[in-house]
Amino acid sequence: FNKDKTALRGYPRGKPDTSYTVPLSVTTLERNSFNRVDALTSVTLPNGLKTIKDYVFYRCANLATLNLPSSLEFIGNYSIRGLKVSSMVVPENIKVLNHYALSGCDDLVSVELPSTLTEINWFAFAYDYKLKTVTCKAATPPIITAGVFKNTPIASATLRVPAGSKALYQAAEGWKDFGTVEEMP
Repeated sequence: FNKDKTALRGYPRGKPDTSYTVPLSVTTLERNSFNRVDALTSVTLPNGLKTIKDYVFYRCANLATLNLPSSLEFIGNYSIRGLKVSSMVVPENIKVLNHYALSGCDDLVSVELPSTLTEINWFAFAYDYKLKTVTCKAATPPIITAGVFKNTPIASATLRVPAGSKALYQAAEGWKDFGTVEEMP
């Protein structure tokens, strides 16, 4: 931790615990703070956490439970890549999903994206082989850079969008490749 315990700098890789609760005082998870911690299966994040920097949960291969708090404003590159989560809800304050943000999550089946999302960068959902449902609450399709869904079977997946937005998503680069696009009530 830093001096005032607002930033978690690193979690010990060799620690055998399977779960960890980040203290309430923490507002920032520093770069690489949980990188390749294989023992963890569950991490509880505090409401008040604002920033997850680059590579934070990168390749935490057994991490199956991770709920992002509503206070979160930034998710860095490679930050939640290669986890064992089956679903993920990206909170409302997130405007950009950065490079490889949720890629390589072998068990990821569903994702919910916020209405505030405006951009998804390179390979954010690449190699998510089991992804079946993406719910995007943004009325306007977020801009997607090339490769966002690389090797992810979106042609057989369902994209759920706000009422009145179906035609926009069906015409938008990256989004139009979903097999099914349906409007939410």
